[in-house]
Amino acid sequence: MKQTLTILTIGFLILFQHCQLTKPKYHLTLQEAESRYETIENIKYNLDIQLTTKESFTGKVDIHFVGKRIRDLRLDYFQGEIKSIVMNDEVLSGFEYKNGHIQLPSDKLMIGNNKVSVLFETPYAKTGNGLHKFIDPDDKETYLYSQFEAFHANKMFPCFDQPDLKATFQLQVRAPKNWKVISTTLASLQSKTENPEEILHQFPESKKISTYVFSLHAGPYQVWEDKFESIPLRLFVRKSLAKYVDPKDWFTFTKEGFVFFNAYFGIPYPFEKYDQIIVPEFNFGAMENVAAVTFSERFVSRSPMTRSQRENLSDVVLHEMAHMWFGNLVTMKWWNGLWLNESFATYMASLAQSKNSEFQETWISFFEKMKQWAYEEDSFSTNHPVEAKVNDTEEAFTQFDGITYGKGASVLKQLVFFIGEDSFQKGVQNYLRKYSYSNSTLADFLKELEFVSGFSMKKWSKDWLETKGTNQIELTTICADNHLYGKIIQSAPGPENKFRDHKTNLGIYFFDKTNLSLRFEEFPVVYSGRSSEAIIPLTTCPDFAFINSDDHDFAIWKWTNTNLENLEYVLEHDKVPMRKLILWTDYFRQVTLANLTFDDFKNSAVRLYKTETDTKIKRWILSRLTSDTGASYFTSRFWFPETKRNEGIDSLQSFLLEELSKVKPGSDEQRYLVLSLIDSTFTDPSQKRLYDVLENKLSFPGFKVDQDLRWNMITKLSSLEKDRNKIQTIIDREKKLDPSSRGVNASLAAEAAEPNAKVKEKWIQVLLNPKASEYSTSTLRVVSYSLFPEYQKDIQLQFLDLYFNALDQFQHTDDENYLDAFAKSMAPDFCTDETLLILKKFTGNHPKLPAPVKKTLFKQIDLEGKCIQMKQKHKQIMGM
Repeated sequence: MKQTLTILTIGFLILFQHCQLTKPKYHLTLQEAESRYETIENIKYNLDIQLTTKESFTGKVDIHFVGKRIRDLRLDYFQGEIKSIVMNDEVLSGFEYKNGHIQLPSDKLMIGNNKVSVLFETPYAKTGNGLHKFIDPDDKETYLYSQFEAFHANKMFPCFDQPDLKATFQLQVRAPKNWKVISTTLASLQSKTENPEEILHQFPESKKISTYVFSLHAGPYQVWEDKFESIPLRLFVRKSLAKYVDPKDWFTFTKEGFVFFNAYFGIPYPFEKYDQIIVPEFNFGAMENVAAVTFSERFVSRSPMTRSQRENLSDVVLHEMAHMWFGNLVTMKWWNGLWLNESFATYMASLAQSKNSEFQETWISFFEKMKQWAYEEDSFSTNHPVEAKVNDTEEAFTQFDGITYGKGASVLKQLVFFIGEDSFQKGVQNYLRKYSYSNSTLADFLKELEFVSGFSMKKWSKDWLETKGTNQIELTTICADNHLYGKIIQSAPGPENKFRDHKTNLGIYFFDKTNLSLRFEEFPVVYSGRSSEAIIPLTTCPDFAFINSDDHDFAIWKWTNTNLENLEYVLEHDKVPMRKLILWTDYFRQVTLANLTFDDFKNSAVRLYKTETDTKIKRWILSRLTSDTGASYFTSRFWFPETKRNEGIDSLQSFLLEELSKVKPGSDEQRYLVLSLIDSTFTDPSQKRLYDVLENKLSFPGFKVDQDLRWNMITKLSSLEKDRNKIQTIIDREKKLDPSSRGVNASLAAEAAEPNAKVKEKWIQVLLNPKASEYSTSTLRVVSYSLFPEYQKDIQLQFLDLYFNALDQFQHTDDENYLDAFAKSMAPDFCTDETLLILKKFTGNHPKLPAPVKKTLFKQIDLEGKCIQMKQKHKQIMGM
């Protein structure tokens, strides 16, 4: 009976597998990818593309490949028009083309050499994925760029769109004669055609790369050129933005990266040139296309860049450059390996900055941004192991999160602390040499690290990469007989979490209150299991101790009887920004965990801000006090009755104005204070003050209100202003002064922010039908995030049913970036038990929602729960 049942089960699985392979949906499954990998190899694409300014482009692709098995073969191509298919010199008629792919019949496939030729016409994208088209409102010029990760190359041309089917690409492009055309290789020939208004650009065959990092960009871009050794460097941006770009910074950061990475990896840059293209309406920060990296225009500032902005640009330039080796030269086999691409590039960018740039504060920024993103993402019920299971390309999109980037990079930093920098570097070099121009798995990477370090990577991987959750630790210290006795209690909250082996530093402070100073020492500590102990000989007992003092560990420190007075003494008198920011973050975490109130935090923050000298920490403090989104002192005021709420906000504004009166004119801190003043504007006096700043009736010495800041103020005032004539006059005036794409988007955002239900309904109807809209996905995202600020919850409540109905109508083939933005920007965040119940009920009744929507809703459930706890903590001081 057991044998019979097994045979029947196997038969069912074979039948199920056959159905899955013969009737695929749009998103590519792991099973389909594995089957296709077993079917073909040695792929070459010859692409001939005709670009115009019309709504679509035409092309022909010849795909040469070697067949290994005879079976139906899926060719990916999303919502274009196929004019003809020729397979092995035979015209295919009656072929099946639906669900974003063509099924090439098995009886036309041969063992050995095959050739498929497809004539096609594809509409330009307005979603930022595929081949995106943008018309500059400034000068009406057309710009194109491609974005293919994770599963979007097939939105431009028919292909086998999966990372382990690496191929060579040979490209020729016909384009208007005033356009630059950029791709993976340098054009070898440009020649005239029979059309005097166009030029033919011919590109030589590329090296073997994955479809998602091939690219094509075109338009009348402004270009700057430079060189690093023999590598040509080019920087492109659309003409109307060129005056705001400082190519010197871009090329400096790029050359610093080449110096570091060539030496670190032990393999010279593997491609022939290095282009960087700054593109409009981009969904991400940047994308590592081979030798043609795209960057969002968010990296172009229309005012002088702050040091923080320049540091961030350097970081992103280095992140994308690291991908040329880790991701492009050696590529993951499937999307479960995405973390190694992104985590490694994130870690390497900070390492490169610390070793070879002016930004020695990079690890502080890593802690502030990546580490906190990772902790937050790992606290949600949607968390996943770093090496996550990815069933299909729809799920792949949801992996672009704080775990894949931040936690993975943090875990690598912890690993380096365990095995040493030299061992890590040698393991990486061996790995890159061994798998160049091919695909690899986690096991391949770990094998090389274990070989050089002798460190057991199997257990480390199981603990850190294959199990989800963050450990929490409690620290207890007792000082007696010239010894410090320390005990670390480790917990593993959440399903599937576990105890891990950690290496960290224990930091201890000795106070000299007479001279208002302190002394610091730290000791390496390894801990594992539920409880670990350490004994440290000392000459005198310390006044304050904390764990993970230089951020090598990945764990949450649970406070137990922490002395706030001693903490504040450290925050005031320590001179090392890294240690202070770690402690500030731990302090604020106690607020978000509902152990302390925002009022407690605000009192400390306002007092200590006045004595702080580090601008990065000052910016961090301001964001926790004044941000008008997320968890901050300002947003928490809307839990309070009107009088108490306004008192708190006016007090916050008074603090900002006092600091603005003392700050150095023209400094970065001055800008952060003005931005904070805008964010925390709400009461009548603060609105009047902001109007005065906007109309130059109130100014701050050395501070220039640039156009982007003007729009920032206008959107804020529009969200509060009931006298529409006043604000509308200003909006109309600014639209004429700033006809750029940023100006257009900002004016629409200002309109959408209006506290008027009819205006909201108008925009929501547009957002419900993005495909029918005249606006790009990028513009609609800008609008959606302005619809419902913290203080318009009464209006948002009216559209709750409409929101949930809309989510139910979206399809799995809809653009994932738009689904993500729509779901996030309009998600009900009322901080009430009722909202929590509604969200839980909806998600429970709709298990088949698109993956990005589902993830957003589950995270919102968690956020509502956390907010309710924080609000409850404030109940006594709320006067309720």
